[in-house]
Amino acid sequence: MHRHQESLCLVLRTFLACSCALILISGAALAPMRFAYADVRQTDAINGTELIGLTVEHDSPDIIAEYAAICTEDGMMLWERDVHTAVPMASITKIMTALTAVDSVDLETEMTVSSNAAAVGGSTAELRAGYTTTLQTLLYGLMIPSGNDAAVAIAENIAGDEQSYVELMNQKATELGLESTHFSNVSGIEDTDNYTTVSDCLKLTRVAMSDLTFRQIVKTQETTVTIGGVETVYTSTNLLLETMEGATGVKTGFTDAAGYCLVGSAYRNGIELYAVILRSSDEQSRFDDATTLLNWGFEHYRPVELINAAVPVGTVALTDWIDKSVEVFASGPVIVDLFDYDGTITQEVQLSDHEGSISKGESVGSIVWSQGGEVVASIDIVAARDVAKPDFLQGLGIAWERFWGGFKDQPPHEESQIYLPREFSVPDPLAES
Repeated sequence: MHRHQESLCLVLRTFLACSCALILISGAALAPMRFAYADVRQTDAINGTELIGLTVEHDSPDIIAEYAAICTEDGMMLWERDVHTAVPMASITKIMTALTAVDSVDLETEMTVSSNAAAVGGSTAELRAGYTTTLQTLLYGLMIPSGNDAAVAIAENIAGDEQSYVELMNQKATELGLESTHFSNVSGIEDTDNYTTVSDCLKLTRVAMSDLTFRQIVKTQETTVTIGGVETVYTSTNLLLETMEGATGVKTGFTDAAGYCLVGSAYRNGIELYAVILRSSDEQSRFDDATTLLNWGFEHYRPVELINAAVPVGTVALTDWIDKSVEVFASGPVIVDLFDYDGTITQEVQLSDHEGSISKGESVGSIVWSQGGEVVASIDIVAARDVAKPDFLQGLGIAWERFWGGFKDQPPHEESQIYLPREFSVPDPLAES
């Protein structure tokens, strides 16, 4: 009886194991593969392609912010999450406050801190009523310790009062095409009428970072200023400046409604990238999220050598000769910034047979590289050496040889050749997974 019970248990265990295996296999067949260790959400997209529903496992940045993106200096969106929803921006507002100021008056313009500005609460640049200083110094107080008092002082000195200055900010937002952004104050204090989107925020950041004064200020980790005869040390609220390789700015923000926000930027290998983090869960997470995005961006968007001048492209036939051709090369190296998720590189080589003499360095064709249907680079192809045309006697000999060669179906001259492949791949995590 005991033996029969053991046999029955064995049968049941086998049945259950097989059933579980079938469920797992069928589930795997029906569901798309999961993303590798990443929190992928409905609005996440790489290079405009939504990630949810893709049936390949691939590398996606794993962040917790509700709204975020990373883009290149020229505005190419590499990765994005819900970039068109308007949300509070907290002190990210001060990017526009600063940009409006540097576009309005000279940096050495003298400004006086009013009692109204000095009394503004929240984060402070430690200004006191009656202090006199320059716009440039107030901009440091605005952007480094995120001084609300500096924001109001700048507004009052340039426009007379805060709301008149806010009008200037909204005018500039319209000029820049920030269609989903509106400012109601200069500091980013909580207000339902002060909002932006990740997409607009990136546009604004790209413009602001093109201003050398703005760049110099936001990359400053710590500085000492003197206002009203008092020395004050300003330390940046942007921890990326001390924790991330190549960090170049730009601004932090926080309110209860906006959550923890950050616009971060970094420069590596000739490339600058911008990341926006809106509504992250805590102070450190916004820096972790921005670091993750920026590192991911530099991994996938990077300089790629398409060719160098030492690589032979092919040969060009010299049609005045029967047996002569010349090797040809690109006229120089070609290195371009490419996003590997854009896929295969197509290289179109155009070579022309050459009559008569040819000189070293003479152009004999071109190479055009395309990715994703767009041209990314082009360069001339040049001859590697000099070759003279046949002289009179050589010409007679060549004509005679061609005459007899015609009876043997021999070609009248060599054929031009192309060594390069039509296509090649940039390392692409999406394709490799």
